[in-house]
Amino acid sequence: MKKGGKKLILIPVVILLAALIIFRLMHKEAVVEEETRPMVGTELPAEKDIVVKTEAIGTLEPEQEVSVMPKMAGEVTSVQFAVGDRVEQGQTLITIHSDALDSLKIAVDSAKIQMTDAQTALQRTQALAATGAVSQQQLEAAQSAAKSTKLAFENAETQLKLQTEYTTVTAPIAGVIETKSVNEHDQASPAMPVCTINGGNGMSVTFGVTGHLHNSLKTGDTVEIVKDQEHLTGKITEVSDKVSPTSGLFSCKASVSLSGSLTAPALTNGERAKVILVSDHAEKAMTIPIASIFYADGVPYVYVLKENHAVRTDIETGLFDETSMQVTSGITAEDRVITTWSNEIYNGVEVRTAE
Repeated sequence: MKKGGKKLILIPVVILLAALIIFRLMHKEAVVEEETRPMVGTELPAEKDIVVKTEAIGTLEPEQEVSVMPKMAGEVTSVQFAVGDRVEQGQTLITIHSDALDSLKIAVDSAKIQMTDAQTALQRTQALAATGAVSQQQLEAAQSAAKSTKLAFENAETQLKLQTEYTTVTAPIAGVIETKSVNEHDQASPAMPVCTINGGNGMSVTFGVTGHLHNSLKTGDTVEIVKDQEHLTGKITEVSDKVSPTSGLFSCKASVSLSGSLTAPALTNGERAKVILVSDHAEKAMTIPIASIFYADGVPYVYVLKENHAVRTDIETGLFDETSMQVTSGITAEDRVITTWSNEIYNGVEVRTAE
C-alpha cells in the first residue's frame, strides 16, 4: 500500500512539471534587440574664405625721424635747443669753432696775393709784348699764371665759405627734439649726431618676416597693429630684399593709422607692438570642420556617409583657420562628411544619424 501511494503522489508532480515546461515553451518572452550601430553627425562641405594670419613683433618709431650730423669737427661754442623743444626747419641748433677756419683764411689771403701778383705780372708782360720786348711764349705763360692763381683764389674762397657755413648746424626739418648728445664746449664730430628730430607726421612700425612670408608681402598691404589692447590699422610702406644679419629676417616697415581710439602720445618711440598680417588666403574655398579630419601615415582622410555606412575617403587639404580646413580634392560639395569621432567608426561600418 505504501509503494502504491508514493506512485500516486509522483504522477501529479510529473504532470505539473510537464505542464509548466509546455507553458514556458508556448509563452516565450519576446527578445529585445539592442541597437549597436554608432550614432554620428554629418555636415556638407561649406564654402567660405580662409584667411591665414601671422604675428610679428615690431618696434615703433616716428615715420619721419632725422639724425642731425655736423659737417665739420670742432668745439661746440653754443647749444640752442633742449629735449622736447619744437624747432623749425633752418633754425640754428649749435655753433662750432674750428681751427681749420684759421688755416683756410690764411690760404685765402695767400691765394689772393698770388693772384694779384700774377695779374700785375701779366699787365707788364702785355705792355712789353706790345713793343716786341717779350716773346709770345712769355706772354702765354703770364696769362696762364694769372688764370691759375685766380682759380686757386676762388677755390680757397669757396672752401672758406662752406666751412664757415658748417660752423652753424641747423634743423633740416621742423619737429620735436627727441634726443640730445652734445653740450657746450664738447667736441663735435661728423661721425656723431647732434640730436634727433621727430617730424611729427605719424608713427611707423618696423618688423621682421621670414622668407616665405616675405614673398607674399607687398607695399600697400594692410596690417593690424596691437598696442596695449588697442587695435590699429596700418599699411606696409617698405619691404626690404635684404636679410638682417642679426635676426635672419627680412625687414619691413608699416605706417600706423591713428584714426582709432589710440592717440599719438600713447605711441612712444622704441616701444614694441604686435603686428598681425595676412600670410595667405583662399576665397570661396570648400571647407570642412578640422575635427572631422584624421591622419594615417601623414595622409589626411575623412569618413563620408554613403548608404548608412562610413566610407573612408582620402583627401588633399589646403589652408586652414581655427575651425575649418580647405579641401582641394577627394570629396565633393554633395558628400556628407561624418563629423563625430568614435572608436566604433571604421571603414565600412554601418552607422545611424540623428535623422
